[in-house]
Amino acid sequence: MISLSALSQLEWTHPWWALLALQPMLMALLLKLRRNQVLHYADPHLLAWAVRGNLDVQQPRWRGVFNVIAWLLLACALAGPRLPLLDNNQQQQAKQGHELDIMVLLDVSPSMLAQDISPQRLQRAKLELLDLLPRLHGERLGLIAFSGSAGLIMPLSRDYAALPYYLNIAEPTLFDTPGTALANALELALRNMPPGQARAILLLTDAESSALSGPAGAAVWEAVDKLKQAGVALFILGVGTEQGATITQSDGNLLVHEGADVISMMDTSGFTDLANNTNGKFVQVADGDADWKSLYENGLLAVPGGKQAVENVQAWRELYASFLLPALLLFVLLYANKIFNIIKHIQYSLLIGMVLALADMPEGFATEADAYAAYQSKNHARAQTLYGDLQGYTARLGEGAAAYRRRDYQYAVKQFSNALLEAHDARQREQALFNLGNGFFMAGNYRAAADAFLGVLKYAQESQNDLLLQNARTNLALSAGKLAAMKKPGKKADGIVGRRGQQTGGALGEDATDKPLSIDSSDDKKDKRFGLSSELAGSENARLHSGEKAVANNSSLTGDGDIAYRAALKKLELAADNPVVLHKALIKIEAARDYVPQLEMPPW
Repeated sequence: MISLSALSQLEWTHPWWALLALQPMLMALLLKLRRNQVLHYADPHLLAWAVRGNLDVQQPRWRGVFNVIAWLLLACALAGPRLPLLDNNQQQQAKQGHELDIMVLLDVSPSMLAQDISPQRLQRAKLELLDLLPRLHGERLGLIAFSGSAGLIMPLSRDYAALPYYLNIAEPTLFDTPGTALANALELALRNMPPGQARAILLLTDAESSALSGPAGAAVWEAVDKLKQAGVALFILGVGTEQGATITQSDGNLLVHEGADVISMMDTSGFTDLANNTNGKFVQVADGDADWKSLYENGLLAVPGGKQAVENVQAWRELYASFLLPALLLFVLLYANKIFNIIKHIQYSLLIGMVLALADMPEGFATEADAYAAYQSKNHARAQTLYGDLQGYTARLGEGAAAYRRRDYQYAVKQFSNALLEAHDARQREQALFNLGNGFFMAGNYRAAADAFLGVLKYAQESQNDLLLQNARTNLALSAGKLAAMKKPGKKADGIVGRRGQQTGGALGEDATDKPLSIDSSDDKKDKRFGLSSELAGSENARLHSGEKAVANNSSLTGDGDIAYRAALKKLELAADNPVVLHKALIKIEAARDYVPQLEMPPW
């Protein structure tokens, strides 16, 4: 419901279209002129013989009123009425961003694995950060994780979509040394925030009481003094309870220190003093929005920062549909008879067109049998064209097979992918995946090929298709060998002997250790069909299926094939990207460059 005060902000996108409301008056004027001309065509007593029509027929008054209303509504719709979604205060707030650099420090020490906060301290801290993202007003965020040492995970950025990815990396396994090196994290944050900007630090920690004890605690207070001198406020979200909880390690056992279970408790007063010393704030995590309202809306958002002018973009509530729909309904009511006559004429035209099209149609249609016959005769270009005119899973697999034989592997991959999407059951999916893996392999995309063959293994195990299972394992081993060779420049992919397992009904017959796999023309005489049925079954039911016998080189698939399969899995593991390992190595490099003495601290 639109209030009267909101109507005062009503705007029109194309106000000149409002002139369309004059159409009924213009038409009435033209009809009157035409009627006067007709009435002067002949003498009055001869008009009945000279003029046919309804010039003297008076239209019902309601039709005239509805016609005026309909055109008025249509004119309003085309003029583009709209209301702003935000009021004036909200618009002003939306036009300004909060120019502030916020470095987030995430505690990933072993004590963050305690479960006195649901679901777990570390997981709750990550969920709280994700809950913060939609509240931000354009601030730049960075992420530092710390345990026994500290490392920069994500530099300052306004790409909020990147934060969830880096949160998955921030785990205790990033650091070899356990503990709570809070001082290192604070100093690292200060080094990675450019001076001259409005800056703040957001610390998410369980506020472990031992973190402020001993030499490590003294280092924390020293780091806080540096923050105060630099004008950087420290805001802390405490993720834990003062009652504390035992710490469950990754192996499931409780953390024990000097013969007793470690109880991790929150030092509320100590960490509150830390925050207050920098004009910041300490807030304990709570269900609902109370924690972020206090810490962000009444804390971080209130930090004096530059106002960043952003593009003046307004969101609008378009109202044209409110005018257009009743206008169309009125036109339908006024001109229903004419509309029905137009529909009849369209139907007759379509019927005549269909008859003419059938009359000009050639005697026969291209069928799967025709396409398969062209494929059998090795006319792969024509087979690809004929399959391209057909619909369904079989046509896509056949079109890809023809393109594969023509060595157009990119197009073959595209069609095998379409076949996978159109597959109706697991049997068809495993066939499409197998051919897709072959296509990727020949196109040089060994990573995608390995993923496809892994998918085949899943389906083949469920369907107990032993032959396809063996072929997929062999091909997976070859793909993994290629990936491993790419990781070691200058070395050949030796160590996996054997020929590539067949495609769904086809073999490549080339040794992967010699050169890239290809289709040998000499294989054609062996009736190596690319998954095509050997029978036409009445020339209408040709289907793609597997079932050809696999080609082996010097080893059996039950022996060396299994070894090659296990080797393939290991090679895939070594070749796969592992962001946690990568960031762990980068943290070690940065720590070696910026040497920080290791302080004595409890291992939690």
